[in-house]
Amino acid sequence: MSNLDGTRRSIILSETVNGLTPVLLLFSVFLTFRGHNAPGGGFAGGLVMAAAIILRYLGSGPAGIRSLRIDPIMLMGIGLALAIATGTGALLSGKGFLESTIWKLHPPLIGEMKIVSSSIFDIGVHILVVGVVMAILVAFVEADDEVARSRPAVKRPASDRSNDSDRSNEDSQR
Repeated sequence: MSNLDGTRRSIILSETVNGLTPVLLLFSVFLTFRGHNAPGGGFAGGLVMAAAIILRYLGSGPAGIRSLRIDPIMLMGIGLALAIATGTGALLSGKGFLESTIWKLHPPLIGEMKIVSSSIFDIGVHILVVGVVMAILVAFVEADDEVARSRPAVKRPASDRSNDSDRSNEDSQR
């Protein structure tokens, strides 16, 4: 199977990644929200989501990362701003830095809901970790593109090109 960038990719890996990605994304959200009461949290949830993005890169190649429409630097900024705002919010209310606060809401039809400031911090860390991993992958893709541009185009002999058509005919017959 050829990819958009002309490289050969495994259809088994691509289909497995397509099936695993939604599961990994849901599990990462679960880990993030469960983290203030049990093992998990923003860092672990962010790493699981980053693993889904890395799998996408492995399954689709550089085209899979280029198709993401999210700027990793913006994600890092949003995540860091959320984490810092949570800590300074506690300071502004007269508590210690990053001291947890619980807000109780009473929406109609639902009953009592508790929102904990540590969960907002976890969301910020989650977004920050995903942004860092995406920035690293984007750097890998850009470095790969730069190396490809710096290499001179190598012309293959006609006999090698005819072997490609023979291979594609063999692949289509299978």
